[in-house]
This record gives sequence, structure tokens and C-alpha cells, in this order.
Amino acid sequence: MECLNTTKNLKINKNKSIGVVIVVVEGESEEFKLLKYIFTKILNYNYISLKRNIIMADEFRSKTNPNSTIIVANTSNSNIKSIMDNQDRLYNFLKIEFKRSLKNVPIYILWDRDADSNKKKTVLKALKTFKNAMDNDEDINGILLLSYPCVESYELANFNKQLYRKVFSTSEEAKKLFKAKRYFLTNISTQTLINAVGNMHRTMNKYGIVKYDPSDFYRINKKIFDIEEEKYELEKGYDALSLISIMLIDLGIIYADYKK
Repeated sequence: MECLNTTKNLKINKNKSIGVVIVVVEGESEEFKLLKYIFTKILNYNYISLKRNIIMADEFRSKTNPNSTIIVANTSNSNIKSIMDNQDRLYNFLKIEFKRSLKNVPIYILWDRDADSNKKKTVLKALKTFKNAMDNDEDINGILLLSYPCVESYELANFNKQLYRKVFSTSEEAKKLFKAKRYFLTNISTQTLINAVGNMHRTMNKYGIVKYDPSDFYRINKKIFDIEEEKYELEKGYDALSLISIMLIDLGIIYADYKK
């Protein structure tokens, strides 16, 4: 997709059939609430949550998109190392519980790039390990999509079209801003999801990224990480940026329509 400074060509296909998709998150609450709202209230997909290997049953069953199911799971703790340490256990549990191979199941790993919580070398290793949502080797499925510094950057990007200009020193700073602005997840809509893509693209433009392929994203992912880390080292702050939108673009839910 091209990184344009306009969002007028971006569309959302609410009828896109995506099959089974697994999303691995670090948090206990915020990511689950965010993803459940997007995938059930806006997209109307089946939704199942798996918290610390405990199935929360079918939390939502869709009547309009019965062949699209989102499974959101978290690992044992919020350290990014837990993705690699617990990957086999989590993936094996999913294979046994849902009685299916994960070979052709796209997996997205959404994590915060909080410098206080994770070491740079550990995040780099995770980026190199998880490079493709649907890798041929099912033992290392998944693409790591970071939020700088935290998931609240994505939530804020839905509502503030100028968020790409913002720099956050800590995750706590972003969380406080979200609360102070009195934004609510229930106000997320198809248009705000497009706003979030616009913020992401404007930051990419600033980094010299003019286009990208979500299915072959590692080079871009690494470039973004390097630039963000350099900024943090120099200024002790990250450009507000979340790559969660890459998941929606890769799944074909958000797409560019250039027809006149």
C-alpha cells in the first residue's frame, strides 16, 4: 500500500471473510476490550478470548459473518520475551483446543514498545523471529506489530488526526492523555479506523517510507524500529505510532480504492 498524506482513498470492507485469525497480545484488559469492540461491534465477526490459556467461551457469535473468527490470546506476562518462551505452549494449546493446524492461520502479535519494560536486544530478536503473519513454518508463525510506546497510541490515533506529530516519553504519558481527552473505545468507528491508518502513513512518510507490502513487512518493520530507537536515545521519547493498522490492511479489511 502507498503511504499517502490523504485517507480519501481508504475504504473498509465490513463483509471481508477472513477465516480464523489469531491475535496475541500482552495485556490483561485494554487490548482485549479494543479488539473485541473492533471485531464484534464494527466488523461483526465471531470472537473468542483466551486469557492465560483459559477459554472464555464464545464471547460473540456472528450471524452475518459466521465464517470469520478472531481468537485473542495473551501470554504468561507482559515481557516480550514471553512470546518466544511460551510460544510452543500457546500454539500447541490452540491447536489442541481448536482441533486444527495453525499452518495457514494468520497470527498477529501486538506488543508495546515500552523501553521501561523490554530491552532493545530482546525486541530485535522478536522482530527477527516473527516476520510473517502466515509463515510456512507453523512453529514460528506470526508477525510482530509494535505500538510506540503503547497501545494507547493506536487508540489516540483513531481520534486525533495530528497524533503523528506527538512524542511520548513513556507509556504512562500516552495513557494519561487518552484519559484526559475523555476518548472512549465505544466511539471507534469505520472512519476512526481510517484516521488511525492516516496517522501511521504520515509517520511512515516522515521516515522515508512511501509504500509497503504487509505480507513482506520485516524490512519496513525493522526500519521503523531503528528510527524510533534512535529518536528515543537522542530525545528520550518515541514518535506516537502504532502498527496495529497493518493487521487490518493485511487481512484486506482496510484497502485502498483508487477508482474515480
